[in-house]
Amino acid sequence: NDEDLELIFSRFDRNAKAEIIRDPDTGASLQYAFVEFSTKESCNEAYLKMNNALVDDRRIRVDFSQSVAKVWDRYHKRYRNELGGGIDRGFLDGGNSGRGRGGR
Repeated sequence: NDEDLELIFSRFDRNAKAEIIRDPDTGASLQYAFVEFSTKESCNEAYLKMNNALVDDRRIRVDFSQSVAKVWDRYHKRYRNELGGGIDRGFLDGGNSGRGRGGR
């Protein structure tokens, strides 16, 4: 579970956060997870020492992935502040609010 992964990776970063990705319908693990580290150094060390390691009799693969969620949040907040108001100009549809993407 998430706590087990956090415990395993906390030896590299005591603030490591893990999230196992699950099937939204069944809740079953999709056999991959994301672990977030607070520093690049702890991330690199975890990669070097845990890639191809055995965990619970399973060989794990560790690779890098950069979350864009936090970057998007910062950009989106700045964009909204610069242009003023609560209008999300990236999603204006010219007054055709009843139409979705690719509307006729």
